[in-house]
Amino acid sequence: MNAGIKLIDSHALEQWAVWFEKEFAPSDLDEDGVLAFMHYFADLGILESTADDNKWQLSGIDVNSAPEKIRDKVANQLEEVSRATAGFAVNFFLGRQADIPPVNKETSGREASPKINPGASNLEKASDLSNLQIVKKVGRQLQPFLELEKATVARLTGPHTQVKEARVIFNFILRHTKTKAEPKKWEQLSRKRHK
Repeated sequence: MNAGIKLIDSHALEQWAVWFEKEFAPSDLDEDGVLAFMHYFADLGILESTADDNKWQLSGIDVNSAPEKIRDKVANQLEEVSRATAGFAVNFFLGRQADIPPVNKETSGREASPKINPGASNLEKASDLSNLQIVKKVGRQLQPFLELEKATVARLTGPHTQVKEARVIFNFILRHTKTKAEPKKWEQLSRKRHK
């Protein structure tokens, strides 16, 4: 048991972060990441707010039990929540290799992407590699990643988890996702030299 926190009925989230970091978190998760997960756990119901707004307690757990029993009960809660759709990020907190679950079409953000109207511009097509062409090319390549980030952050955001914290969790997840994107075939945009 960590000497830095004695389990009592309620603590500030920062104090719970110390305990969860020692008991469950992977070693490469920094303090900001652990605190972001505390807010996420509050959204999942693992931690619940007390009458004092700045204090939190473990949901459904008697903290007067032996420390090992408390840890086992919290581990069971984390395990159970990790199997639910909303708790997908718990697997990463527990240091497991996993995939980010697929995103529904409704939450993918695809409908929010700007539509390009080909008739809106009278610019001539140039055969040289202009900055606009580079920006469009990079934008098309980054679009799937940006949609994944937007959808995942939206899934992680809740009453206690702000967008900033959701991004911290997403970045941690991204570093630990076991699947890698398929490499794209390299294509050259232009080979012509112009005078």
